Amino acid sequence: MELVADGLTLRPPVDSVQRSLGELSPWMPWASPGYDHGAALAWIRGETGDAHRFVMIDPAGELVGSCGLNGISELNRSGNLGYWVRSDQTGNGYATTATRLLRRYGHDLAELHRIEVVMSVHNLASRRVAEKAGADYEGRSRGVLLLDGEFHDVDRWSFLPD
Repeated sequence: MELVADGLTLRPPVDSVQRSLGELSPWMPWASPGYDHGAALAWIRGETGDAHRFVMIDPAGELVGSCGLNGISELNRSGNLGYWVRSDQTGNGYATTATRLLRRYGHDLAELHRIEVVMSVHNLASRRVAEKAGADYEGRSRGVLLLDGEFHDVDRWSFLPD
């Protein structure tokens, strides 16, 4: 399966290792110096609990990031939407396009009613993606994310079906 919009393709993951751990580690707990090929393969194989995983491929066929839906609650038909973009590819709209594609995929194919985007209040780039993708801001929750030994407040955004 492939999802395509605005020159960006999302497809199930292939064997690859993250390139931007330094920029990701402040926001993604799994992004650590110990993240290696084995950890990437575990994610690719679906061993980390992410039910819907995709890599972002640019028009030239280059891996530029990954995204997915995780934390799925079948009972509540809800999930969390996450994304990252390689440091040298930020600013190209890939995360926003991926978020829009995943929203449509989550509602239409994964049959989710509620899709959340949750980020540290300090992650301004992620906040801009949620805004540009059309998510609704719901507010701030205190002490939700444990990142590098410190609890962060989070901003919560969501998508509901149109």
